[in-house]
Amino acid sequence: MIKLLIADDEPLVQIGIKSMISWEALGIEICGTASNGDAAYELICEYRPEIVLTDIQMPCSSGLELGKRCREEFGELPVFIILTNYEDFNYAREAISFQAFDYLIKIDLSPESLTEAMKRAMAHVRKLRSAASGISSGSAAEFQLLQERFFIRLLNNLFETDAQYTCLAEELKIPMNFAGYSVAHIALLPPAMEQQLSQEQTLKFYGSTRQMLQELTTKYLPCREIALDIRHMALIFYFTEEQLPDWKERVTKTLTHASEMLFNYYSVRFCACVGRCVGNLHELSTSYYDAKQIVNEVSKSRPILYWDELPDFSSMRNVFQLSLFRSEIGKAFEQLDEEALRNVFSSITELLSTEHVPYPQALDAAGSILHFTVTLLPEGAEIASRIFSEEADSYCSLYRQKTVPAILGWLRRLEDGLCDFLPDYKNRHKNYLVENTKKYILEHLHERIVLQDIADNFGVSPNYLSQLFKRFEQIGISEYITNLKIHKARELLKDGNLKIYEVADRLGFESAFYFSKVFKKTTGVAPKDFRNL
Repeated sequence: MIKLLIADDEPLVQIGIKSMISWEALGIEICGTASNGDAAYELICEYRPEIVLTDIQMPCSSGLELGKRCREEFGELPVFIILTNYEDFNYAREAISFQAFDYLIKIDLSPESLTEAMKRAMAHVRKLRSAASGISSGSAAEFQLLQERFFIRLLNNLFETDAQYTCLAEELKIPMNFAGYSVAHIALLPPAMEQQLSQEQTLKFYGSTRQMLQELTTKYLPCREIALDIRHMALIFYFTEEQLPDWKERVTKTLTHASEMLFNYYSVRFCACVGRCVGNLHELSTSYYDAKQIVNEVSKSRPILYWDELPDFSSMRNVFQLSLFRSEIGKAFEQLDEEALRNVFSSITELLSTEHVPYPQALDAAGSILHFTVTLLPEGAEIASRIFSEEADSYCSLYRQKTVPAILGWLRRLEDGLCDFLPDYKNRHKNYLVENTKKYILEHLHERIVLQDIADNFGVSPNYLSQLFKRFEQIGISEYITNLKIHKARELLKDGNLKIYEVADRLGFESAFYFSKVFKKTTGVAPKDFRNL
């Protein structure tokens, strides 16, 4: 059973929540109730509940103060769900500082909404427990980053082969069994108070806004948020068979509710362009291109727009496609090659300046390069921020450029900044890639490790990774893997608890015969003889 603590200074609210649903059937035990923040803290210390449902305004210490104190002392558990009144929205915003999990409005509270909130919180608790017992926070963050890079490549149709896509999707546990998928391109509209924020505060503000938008949308539909830059993001929606017939109505409802709540908390509105629904995740770039084509058609008066709602939608296929420059971009970003980077920028700027490209398409081209820089280049956001550090809105100054020549000037500035930065950064990144390859090998030592899988995991070509690894380690990847496996095999053989075929199986060798052959070649003796030494 998962333990729940209820904290509210109104006894009737406490009674109402306790009697609203069958807690035992849900798998939750109410371990206590408290009428003020200090009493709630003492009960948390005594019973260590996994979930706390707390009002914001209480005597002694508020729900916000309670949440911040618990986050500092206990970490991510307990999970906090905040109870608010409409007039408390300004206070509720502060809950972001300690990453409150959910927000419930008292007047709208129902058995259904309370049950759903608790189910989400329970799932989050289990996820945190699993992470604590297995994957470290650093590994989890790295895994998350790899997933985001996968989706950026997918949205921009940058996978070279179907096999590469399938292998990486399975490795990163990407959901591929839904009946349909669609992409919404989201543009957050800056609030009036943004001008009062520093660059660091702006980054934190929009980061919290995107996080909350993700949490709000997942209440209604399964989806994944991918940050494109500070103010722009892609929302990838997943649909079951039952949801497909009315998927547009479901997406509209989801985005409308999320927009209302986001404005109440942050005074931020957004525009959403939604692409077609595709039946295969691999086709997601089609939906993404659909959405990007109508970016300039949405407005505050029409904030949600579907690609096929425009009269001439069938002829609108002039959006800039990054996949046309796949090989050039791949080389430039994979190898941090200044010359390749110059070439791809020159190709794009020449195309934009000589073909009389319309302003929307030029902006899309520059936006694609910016998104690629920020998301696929390690530390890309920090690098781009330094290049445009003199601008109040950093690299988002792109979206203030109102003519094609102005966009081209912005692109040249990005190009020069990247090429100036790359020489110093290149060696550090290459070493980072090699070190993470070694870490990957160590974590998968019990499996059959294939070079292609490692390269796909880091989004580079096998040939490049192999050459880079040998340059830094003075040994090939295959030989490095074999040496590690044989070193581990020596330990297991000396331990004496496993048979030779069990050692071979534990280290991912295809057979005991092959293991014995490799072992003898490496050590000079057979496994059986080594054990008897």
